[in-house]
Amino acid sequence: MLRRLLLLFLVVPIVELALLFLIAHFLGWGWTLGITVVSSILGAYLAKKSGQQWWATVRTEWTQEGFPVHRLGEGALLIVAIAFMITPGPLTGIIGLLFMIPRVRAAVARFVVRWVSHRFLERYWT
Repeated sequence: MLRRLLLLFLVVPIVELALLFLIAHFLGWGWTLGITVVSSILGAYLAKKSGQQWWATVRTEWTQEGFPVHRLGEGALLIVAIAFMITPGPLTGIIGLLFMIPRVRAAVARFVVRWVSHRFLERYWT
C-alpha cells in the first residue's frame, strides 16, 4: 500500500508538470497560467454548488427515510473532487470536473462502495 501511494505521489505531479509544459508549448505560459488559475477558481465555485446540492439531497432523504448511508460514498467522492478541482493542474482538474457531475459521481461511488465492502469482507470475514 505504501509503495502504491508513493508511486501515486510521484507519478501524478510528473504527469501534471508534463501536461503543463505541453500546454505551454502550444499556447504560451501566460495562457497556461491563466487557464490554471481560472480552472481553480471555477473548481472552487463548482465545489460549493455541488456540495450544497449534495447536502440538500442528504437532508431531504434523511427526513424521509432516515440516514442515507448510500450517499456517503458520493460525499467522499465530492471531497476528492473538491481537492482535485482546487489543485492546479490539467489532469486533476479533469478528474475533479468529472466527479462534479452527479451521475458520474453516483456511478463511481457505487463502484467504490462495492469494491471497498468486498475488500473489507474478504479481509475480515473469511
